[in-house]
Amino acid sequence: MCGIGGLLDLAPIDGLAAKLNALSSLQSHRGPDDLGFLTWRDGEAAHVGRDAARMAPGRLALVHRRLSILDLSPLGAQPMLSASGRQAIVFNGEIYNYRELKAELEAVGHRFVSTSDTEVLLAILGRDGIAGLKRLVGMYAFAYADFDSRTLVLARDPFGIKPLHYVCREGRLAFASTITPLLAIGAARQLADRAALFSFLRHGVTNAAGVTVFADVREVEPGSVLEVPLDAPGAPRTRPHAQPTLTGPARKISAGEAADELRAILVRNVELHLRADVPCAAALSGGVDSSGIVTLMRRQLGDAAPLDVFTYVADAAHLSERRYAGIVAEAAGARVHEVHLDPDRLAGEIDDLIRHQEQPFTTTSMWAQAHVYRAAHDAGFKIVLDGQGADEVLAGYAAFRPARLEGLLRRGRLLEAGALLRQLPSASAVALVQAAGGLLPGSARSLARRLIGRPVVPDWLDARWFGPAAGELAPATSAATAPSPLQAALRTAVVGSSLPMLLRYADRNAMAVSVENRVPFLTGELVSFAFGLPDEILIDRQGTLKRVLRDALRGLVPDAVLDRRDKIGFETPEAQWFARHESVRRIASEAAALPLPPCFTAAIREEIGALGRGTRPYAPYLWRAINVIRWSALFDVAFDDCPGSEAAA
Repeated sequence: MCGIGGLLDLAPIDGLAAKLNALSSLQSHRGPDDLGFLTWRDGEAAHVGRDAARMAPGRLALVHRRLSILDLSPLGAQPMLSASGRQAIVFNGEIYNYRELKAELEAVGHRFVSTSDTEVLLAILGRDGIAGLKRLVGMYAFAYADFDSRTLVLARDPFGIKPLHYVCREGRLAFASTITPLLAIGAARQLADRAALFSFLRHGVTNAAGVTVFADVREVEPGSVLEVPLDAPGAPRTRPHAQPTLTGPARKISAGEAADELRAILVRNVELHLRADVPCAAALSGGVDSSGIVTLMRRQLGDAAPLDVFTYVADAAHLSERRYAGIVAEAAGARVHEVHLDPDRLAGEIDDLIRHQEQPFTTTSMWAQAHVYRAAHDAGFKIVLDGQGADEVLAGYAAFRPARLEGLLRRGRLLEAGALLRQLPSASAVALVQAAGGLLPGSARSLARRLIGRPVVPDWLDARWFGPAAGELAPATSAATAPSPLQAALRTAVVGSSLPMLLRYADRNAMAVSVENRVPFLTGELVSFAFGLPDEILIDRQGTLKRVLRDALRGLVPDAVLDRRDKIGFETPEAQWFARHESVRRIASEAAALPLPPCFTAAIREEIGALGRGTRPYAPYLWRAINVIRWSALFDVAFDDCPGSEAAA
C-alpha cells in the first residue's frame, strides 16, 4: 500500500525536482517508510534514486511513497525496474495471489530477487502484458512504463479499491494517488465540475464514471487501463481489462448449495487477505459482514494467535452496536479496542477530514471511521480488514427490497409479492410505491417525483448555474440488460452510486494514518458468483437481506448477529449532535459566513444559518451543502460565473 505519482511530457519536464518533491511529500502519509523516483528520456537508461534534486532530467518521471507490507527490505523498494531495465513500475496495493503466480513463473525459469508482490506483478506484465491482469486477485493502482513499446499504462483494480487520478491538459499527463499534488504542481485547475457537484448535492453520489468534483481531474475507471504513448502524452486511450461479471442469467442452484459455495470462497479470500509481513487487525461494527470477517480470521489464524478488533461505540443508545461487537469478539477470542467520539472535537477536526477526503462526503460517519483507523495505527497495526462491499454485492440494504418486489410484480408473482409486503409492515407502503415506480416510464417517474415533492432541482440549488448538468443521475448500468430489477439495482450500487464513494472514504481515512484497509468481499470470484444467484437467494420471501451470507456464516458467527433485522454500522448521531452541541452547530455557522458558491441559491445560506443558531433541525442535504461550502473554501475552488447567481451579482 503506497502513494504513487508521475509526469509525462514531450520535452524535458520543467521544474522537475520541485514537482517530484511535491508529488512525494504531499502523499507522504500514504507511504512514510520510504520514497523513490525514476526519470527517463529518449536514448538514455532510466535513472532511479531517492533524492529529487539529483535526478537526471527526463520527460517521464515516476514517484513512489512506500508503506512496507510485503518484503520489508530494500529489495522491495520502488520504482522497480525489470532485469533488462526496459520496463519500470510504481505500484499501490496488494496482489494477494502473488505466491501462486511467482511459483508458476519460477517453474518456467524466471528468477526473482525479492519476496515482494511488486516484482511478481512486473514479471507478469513483462510476460503477458495487460492480459495478465485477469489472473490477479488483489487491489491495485499502478503505472507501468515499457520503453520498448514506448507505452505508459495506468491501471486500476476491478472495483476501484485503490485510487488513481490523472490530468491530461495541453499535451501533458500528470497522475497521482491523490488529487492535492496535482493541484499543487499546477497540473490541474481548482475548478469545480458542475455535473459531479450536482450528483453529490442532489443525490449524495460521488466517484461515479471516473469523474471528480474537480473539472480537470479524472479517475482511471475501475477495471480499466489508460494507455498513453510515450510520444503522445495528450492522446491516452481507455479500455477495460479485468471487470467482474455483472450480467447473465441466474444459475440453477439451491439455497444450501449457494451458502456452501459462498462460505468456501470467503474462507479462501480471508486466507489470501491475511498475507503480509506485518500483523493484521480488523474493523468490527457488530453487523453480519465484519463479524464474518473476524470469525474467519480466527479460523485462519488458529486459536493461539492474537486477534485485535477495533469498533466504534456511538454515544446514542439506538446507534450503538457495542453489544453485538462484544458478542462477536468474545466468540472469536478477540481483544476489543473501543473508539468513542467527543462531538465537541468535530468542529476542530472537520477541515482536516475534508482535506484528506479531497472531495465532499455525505455524513459525519466518516469521522467515526477515521478514528477507528487512527486507533488501529496507534496500536501499531498497518493492516485492517473490514466487510466493505458485502452490502452492495449480496443485497444488504433495505433499499434493495423494492427492487426485489418489483421483480415479483413484473413476473406476475402477486401472491409472493403480497407475502413479502406483509413481512415489512413498517415500510410496506413505501416499498410498494417504490416498486410500482420502477414499472413507470422515465417521464412518468419524473412527474411522480414532482407530485410527491421531490423535484429534480430543489429550490436551494441554482438550476441556471447547473444548466444541462441539473438532470436525473444517469444510472450506471442499464436495467434492460439485467436479468431482474434487483440485479440492476445491485449493479448500480457496485459501479455507480454506493460502493465507489464508500471505497474512497475508507482509502482516504485509512491512508491518512498510514493504514492499509483490505476488503475480502471484493474479489472477482465472489462478485461474479453473487451476480449469478437467483433473487430469492439474496433476499428471501420474508425480505431477509443477505440471506445467502447469513446461511454461509451459520455456525461461525453467533446467531444473535446473524438473526438481526436492523442495520446500523458506523453511524453517528449527527442530528442529535447538531441539536445538543453548540460546538457542532458552529460548523454550520462558519459555513454560513463563508462565500456562497454560485451552485446554491441564497435560500441555503438562511437554512444553514438557522441550523447553526439551533432554530431548525438537521437534514442530510444541509450537511452536503455545508460540506461543499467548506470544501470550496479550503481548496480555493473556482466556479464559472452564472448571471443571476449570488456570486455573480
